[in-house]
Amino acid sequence: MTRVSFSGQEISLSYIWQWYQETEKAINHYKIMVINSLTSSVNMPDTFLSMTKDEILEHFAEQQEELEKLVSLDFVASVEASLRIDYLTRVYNKKKDKISRNFRDLYQNKGLEARLSEDILEIWVNSDIACKPAVGDFRGLLRLRHWLAHGRYWTPKLGRNYSPERVFDISKNLFDTLPADFSGAI
Repeated sequence: MTRVSFSGQEISLSYIWQWYQETEKAINHYKIMVINSLTSSVNMPDTFLSMTKDEILEHFAEQQEELEKLVSLDFVASVEASLRIDYLTRVYNKKKDKISRNFRDLYQNKGLEARLSEDILEIWVNSDIACKPAVGDFRGLLRLRHWLAHGRYWTPKLGRNYSPERVFDISKNLFDTLPADFSGAI
């Protein structure tokens, strides 16, 4: 069995959330500085010299939207990493619980090619039906991740809008619902 060497570089949901809040504050602070520079023309960054106030506000709205997309992608990627690490750890450690045995069977058939939604999450749902709503919500996020990670070249059919707050809540709820210890991932 070829083992994956874990990098240890995965980040928690709370770390991503804190980074998002700090970055959002920095963008807002910069926006205020640029808007204030309109009246004084002192320290106006070159990027904004020919822009009107409305154009500057539109620019920063776009920056905020991009930040929200990147943070949402980071949240989902973090959850995926935690779920895959849990899957492989259970396989490598040959744990005896039902989910671990099911993961070992999956690993024998698909190994590292096990798919997150169709294989790993399906085992969680089949092992504990109480997980089904949380897994279903997270599967919606996987459509968002797929769209973001593949360049956003098509119009996504996501079924709902996903703010970073909603993505965080869905991700945290999945960890809180699965009958395993994901405390380090939150």
